[in-house]
Amino acid sequence: MPFIDSQHVIHKYFLPRAYAVAIPLAAGLLLLLFVGLFISYVMLKTKRVTKKAQ
Repeated sequence: MPFIDSQHVIHKYFLPRAYAVAIPLAAGLLLLLFVGLFISYVMLKTKRVTKKAQ
């Protein structure tokens, strides 16, 4: 909060600035992980179904 003194009481309600980078980064990595796992699962399942059909 750039326009409020660092000693103001409102600062105790917000996380430190380091979390402003860490939380979105961790959320983005988890999102990529889940999307990758989902795509891998669908591709493997599709591959099994086509083998059974042949």
